[in-house]
Amino acid sequence: MNTVTSKKERPNFLDFSIVENKHHYWLASWYAQILGYKNLSTLKPNIEEAKRTCSLLNIDSESNFILFRNERKKDYKLTKFACFLIALHADGRKKMVKRARTFFLNALGDLKEILGDEDFLNRIIARDEIKRLNVILNKAARRARVKDFQFFTNEGYMGMYNNTLAELRKERQLESNDVMSDYMSMTELSANIFRVVLTTDRLKRMKNPSEIIAANAHRKIGRQIRHMIKSNLNRVPEQLPVANDLNKLIRKLKKAKMDLNDSVKKLKQD
Repeated sequence: MNTVTSKKERPNFLDFSIVENKHHYWLASWYAQILGYKNLSTLKPNIEEAKRTCSLLNIDSESNFILFRNERKKDYKLTKFACFLIALHADGRKKMVKRARTFFLNALGDLKEILGDEDFLNRIIARDEIKRLNVILNKAARRARVKDFQFFTNEGYMGMYNNTLAELRKERQLESNDVMSDYMSMTELSANIFRVVLTTDRLKRMKNPSEIIAANAHRKIGRQIRHMIKSNLNRVPEQLPVANDLNKLIRKLKKAKMDLNDSVKKLKQD
């Protein structure tokens, strides 16, 4: 690693990089210690979470987390973007993790406030989970003899939001083609995951199901979650704040990847 610096100067992140083909990489084993972890294995769960985030963003993880053997042990060569994602997923209680986040976010300028919100990454994961769970719910609904899926879906929304999906979109000033989960906060996403999971379980346990019975069950569960939110947050679900569009945030995060990794190349050229 390039660690030659003046005695009067504090070494910066770039000083610890490996230079290969005009690109800079950082060893995950070194980075783990810098962040305050005992070794690479204790940081591995956070690395896997960061790689999963890449997958959710349709960003190639293998080019950002390059697996190789270092002295007969498995290690990773990390891009600057990979280091950034790991810092976001790492334990925020650690002093060096906080410093690493600040370092990367300061380099992102106007994206600092948005990407510094830990809920951002959790929202991406939760939105993906809702998509997966809705597929399972629809299968359970089909087995419960549901044919009108729009009616079935709206019954769940009526129970939880006292609005149909179309009415809720209008109330939140969203377009007809906007996906509701793209604009939900982490609290609202979690509540909807709960609604979908409970409804799926209820449908699977029905002995003599019908479309009406299934739809009524969906509405009832939605209403129960509505009461839960009102009891704990002193507001009903339709009054929850509309979050920033996840797709726009994802595009900004992809730009952040380019900015972080490109800035490394520019530093090399300078």
